Amino acid sequence: MSFRTPSDLTPFHVLFDESEPNPALPGALVQFSGSFGFPAPPPDRPWVFSNFVQSLDGIVSFGGNRPGGEWIARSRHDRWMMDLLRAHGDAILIGSHSLIQETLYGKFDGGPVFRIVDQELLRLRHEYLGRGKLKNIIVTGSGNLKVSDYRLFRSEHVDSLILTTPVGENNLGNTDGVPIIVSGQESKIDFSHALQMLRTDYGIQYLLCEGGPTLYGHMVREGYMDEKFLTVAPQEIGQMIPPDQQRNENELPFRPTVIAGPGFTIETSRWYRWISCRKAGDHEFNRYRFAKQPTE
Repeated sequence: MSFRTPSDLTPFHVLFDESEPNPALPGALVQFSGSFGFPAPPPDRPWVFSNFVQSLDGIVSFGGNRPGGEWIARSRHDRWMMDLLRAHGDAILIGSHSLIQETLYGKFDGGPVFRIVDQELLRLRHEYLGRGKLKNIIVTGSGNLKVSDYRLFRSEHVDSLILTTPVGENNLGNTDGVPIIVSGQESKIDFSHALQMLRTDYGIQYLLCEGGPTLYGHMVREGYMDEKFLTVAPQEIGQMIPPDQQRNENELPFRPTVIAGPGFTIETSRWYRWISCRKAGDHEFNRYRFAKQPTE
């Protein structure tokens, strides 16, 4: 059976694309959205790529009771693109704070399952790309996570794992058989060791990081972010939460950007090469790859 593109979505307009071609992709998909090739992963860890959506002014969440990226995007093309990128990853890396927030204020009792919803893209994953069952890896340094509260740990659609620390392992309690990956010292995760284990012990060659900003910040600062997919939604939001929006308990007055935690100096800031750009309506879909120095 040939691959079917969404009949209710217009094709993406590919403005330019300098990424590797992927001969495994069906022609119908390439015509609809362009090619999505990836280089070979490093020998000792997965190739790590991220996917975020932000406003024109760089905000990734409204905060309050609408913390998810879908409130920023409000685009069915963006939702389809998220499934396409998930189809290319062996696993998705998610910070526990993002899981907790989306459970408290999301659409589903028991929170989200980070899976591929589009059935054609699920078929693409298995039949064309040769990927197995998608993994959800939840990252928690503290281990303050009650496994029974979240349906992704019981989902038939994904295999779930927890990446934590020695302190976190002690705090987790009963995990109902969910595999635990322990790395680091005390409550600080050693991402170098963790990524090596994901590659050697779990066969993960391509790892998709979906945040949130705290986890992404750690990965960027430690030099483990190889690529970044970024949807830009055509709206401005503002960083300071307005007084007429109710804030959640312990919520900061500022909305998050992609990176949380310490930033960079002008000498240490990370540069990327812009390798592709697509357009759907007024939304922009960009792809960046890490560059060791500025390019012109």
